[in-house]
Amino acid sequence: MRRMRSGVLTLAVGAMIAGAAGCSAPEKTAAAPAAPPAAGPSPVAQGPVQRVVLGDGRDRTASSSVQDWVTYADHVLVVTVTAESRVEPSKKEIERGEGMIGRNAQLTVDKVLWSAPDAPQAAPKALKMAVAGWVFDNHGNRAGDVKFAMGGASRLEKGHSYVKAVEWVDDPCSADPNVGTWEGLGSGDTIPYDAGVVGAGEFEGRVQSLDQARASFQKGESALRKQIAGASVSSLLTQLRTTKPRAEAVRDPRECDLTDR
Repeated sequence: MRRMRSGVLTLAVGAMIAGAAGCSAPEKTAAAPAAPPAAGPSPVAQGPVQRVVLGDGRDRTASSSVQDWVTYADHVLVVTVTAESRVEPSKKEIERGEGMIGRNAQLTVDKVLWSAPDAPQAAPKALKMAVAGWVFDNHGNRAGDVKFAMGGASRLEKGHSYVKAVEWVDDPCSADPNVGTWEGLGSGDTIPYDAGVVGAGEFEGRVQSLDQARASFQKGESALRKQIAGASVSSLLTQLRTTKPRAEAVRDPRECDLTDR
């Protein structure tokens, strides 16, 4: 879903409502990856320096702790992004010469780590999700697409793997409980998981080694990422199994909007 206000880009990405102030939002140029430690090679291949525009978002539900996950998630999955497709900008954005290019990601479910006992639907075998795409600004010799990512979140890029918490959301336009979508919880619902290393992989649009991930996670709000980086998924599974959910916060019901289909 894309909504437009004068001078502001607003985008619904997964479980977050994201905003970037036009295409003049602060850009983050990914620093050149640090050399791997002498003890051995980095578990993640390092890519070239890339420009990334970071946006802020409002989470749909809490997602920064194990208790958040067991309270709101229906399943915790290991997924790999196998394909992506562009969602072209609106006619108004094209005419204005700046805007946002959306993206849909196709995720293959490699493993179901955990399921809530009252999950309304069985775990999916594949997922298609709207994710952060690109921004463009054709003014001032700045032509060209630039990656857009949510601050403090993975962008979900092709070829990368992740541990991801998802929730089934009923379609408000249907009375059939089997009609709905799988959605994330918020910015903390995804942990990079390249090469079987929890924490290593794509984050904020760039590839991080485990050491880099530990450093960046310490600056973030996700207590779970800080705890689990470098640990095994079995450690995460133990926490999921032994943590009791709390009472869910009251959330506003979704209204049916047939124009949003």
